[in-house]
Amino acid sequence: MRLSFLKVILIPLVISSLGLGFSNATYAKSRQLWSEKPKAAKKLVSLPSIQPVIKELDATIVNISSTTKPKQMKSKQDRQDNRHRNPTDPFMNPEDFFERFFGQTPRSRPRRSMGSGFIISPDGYILTNNHVVEGADKIEVAVSLKPRGNADDSEQQVYSAKVIGRDPHTDIALVKIKPKEKLPYSYLGNSDVLKKGDWVVAMGNPFGLDHSVSIGIVSAKGREISSNENRRFDDFIQTDAAINFGNSGGPLVNVKGEVVGINTAITAQGSGIGFAIPINMAKNVLPQLKEKGSVSRGYLGVMIQDVTEEMKNALGLDRAKGVLVNDTAPGGPASKSALKPGDVIVRVNGIQTPDAHSLQRIIGRMKPGAVVNLRVYRKRQQLSMSLKLGALDESQKAKPKTQEQKTDKLGLFVAVSPQGGLEIQDVDPESSPAKQGLIPGDRIIQITFATKDYEMKSLRDYERLLKKIKSGDSVVLRVVRQVGPDQKASIYVGFKVP
Repeated sequence: MRLSFLKVILIPLVISSLGLGFSNATYAKSRQLWSEKPKAAKKLVSLPSIQPVIKELDATIVNISSTTKPKQMKSKQDRQDNRHRNPTDPFMNPEDFFERFFGQTPRSRPRRSMGSGFIISPDGYILTNNHVVEGADKIEVAVSLKPRGNADDSEQQVYSAKVIGRDPHTDIALVKIKPKEKLPYSYLGNSDVLKKGDWVVAMGNPFGLDHSVSIGIVSAKGREISSNENRRFDDFIQTDAAINFGNSGGPLVNVKGEVVGINTAITAQGSGIGFAIPINMAKNVLPQLKEKGSVSRGYLGVMIQDVTEEMKNALGLDRAKGVLVNDTAPGGPASKSALKPGDVIVRVNGIQTPDAHSLQRIIGRMKPGAVVNLRVYRKRQQLSMSLKLGALDESQKAKPKTQEQKTDKLGLFVAVSPQGGLEIQDVDPESSPAKQGLIPGDRIIQITFATKDYEMKSLRDYERLLKKIKSGDSVVLRVVRQVGPDQKASIYVGFKVP
């Protein structure tokens, strides 16, 4: 009888407790702000070992040591160029840092530098960075006699190397050794098919720790990391695979074991950001490096700048995309063609040119004499034209202009110039023109408004046009600026009237 009484009391208590617990869990789940997968959820991806990639490529990686003999004090021009370099420039070498911060470089002893490279042919051709071998009096290359794998006692053979060709603009160099036997070599892939998120392996000799590897992904493509005019063809692959000093010249490899890039630079501001030259860029210059030791590039003969939001309406464009032709170089290929200042280049051989840098890269990959087909917008009309490229004279670089300046009509004080047009005599320091770089001495020779060109020959022309322009309208000024003792540049400045 007592036992039955206990059952009657306990059972409801248990049921009540279970019911209370269920109610609390349901209530908590109903208020949860996130979702969770079931514990039995399958893995979406399995990451295999990269050991097969290392095994295939490791014997093709070389350690490059270059020595430069002591030199006399740098020239005044060299010192000035160095002082004006960005202290975080990834291409500045340690000697330049020493001179920048301590005033001089210890020239009494040879300069030694270490880098990486990789063999691309069994007879000893090696790809590396130009900055690894530039100016070197002696270059030595250490080659593994057998795949290293996990072995720590593999032997190396050191060879004297000769520079076959260098291209400072892309930071690519081709060197050659004379091996005693055929060497293992790397296969070159296609960097154009790389996508953000693809796995890559960086190989090389960071800090002299030879045959090191790191893995990461492609973080971005098409990076331009230096404002140096000498590097206007930058088109870097960005990766978070660890790249350090000494990795320069080593390969960036995909999961097929193909070289897709050449490790080149790092950022001084942070870690986890490295850059590699696309291997397709190297493929483009390799034949010329082997044949003649340097690279000849196509020359369009234009001064250019990006199209800004303020310019697009006045130029009759739907988007702020394309390359605005400021002027054509006298005697250059463009000056002999149908291309005119004010034209906006949107395609070259079917390839889009969204900005000035993209046009530079495309033309820079072409050889002199190549015929290019241009798609151009002019006064809301789409035109097609062809021209034959000239040869870029590296001794007198035609520096493309890439200003993105804005201005408006307020704050400009102009007068008729004896050289033609209207000279800006003064600029209100608080105005948009002052903030964007227009300076006294600039000459306005033309104003484009509502797709029509108005020549500025007198103050009357200028004042008549200003009466037509209303707030919110877009206009473009064509300005001539003195950029040297005997050199002038024509630029376009667009703005929306406030």
